[in-house]
Amino acid sequence: MKQDLYENLTKRKNEGEILNWNLITKKELEELFRNHSDNTIAELYGVTAYQVKKQRNKWNIKQYNYAIQESLQEFLSEDKNKTLFENLNKSSKERLLNDNNKDILPIALTHYLFRNGPVEDMHADGKLSQNDMKILNKFMINRIAGLLETIDKGEWLKLELLFNFYSLLGKDWDKPVPDTDEIDALFLDKF
Repeated sequence: MKQDLYENLTKRKNEGEILNWNLITKKELEELFRNHSDNTIAELYGVTAYQVKKQRNKWNIKQYNYAIQESLQEFLSEDKNKTLFENLNKSSKERLLNDNNKDILPIALTHYLFRNGPVEDMHADGKLSQNDMKILNKFMINRIAGLLETIDKGEWLKLELLFNFYSLLGKDWDKPVPDTDEIDALFLDKF
């Protein structure tokens, strides 16, 4: 019986081989990613999950399965299921904005928006100290908590004023490209 690539690489690593991330091929990454997360692949190679994601994006290896996505779209297109989904979506909003999540949500979003990206590579490469990371993380958590509280209170005028002020900055930056791979993958993994 042919051994799975992940099992083979794990065995080689356990026998003392240091797996070289720079030598991975597109075909190998596609095969690994079929059944394993960025975090699992990163741990195998001793790199960050951001590095894995960056390489996947470079080779256009997507995080979601098209067959699953088509099935979900078909499910949601039926009226009965559409109403169910709308109710689930509304109750998710209520659960997320619940006071019990007031402290947890900003931390989770900081990981998603900031911590598990290029800044983690900078930290791993020694460009940012542990203290630098604590300062940056605390800043992000507090800012996100402030935004969430303003949204929860429905203070849209304050958000518009904030938007108007900061929209004057960064006009020469690249246009945003929505990155929903991780969001889609987490959602589709549940169905």
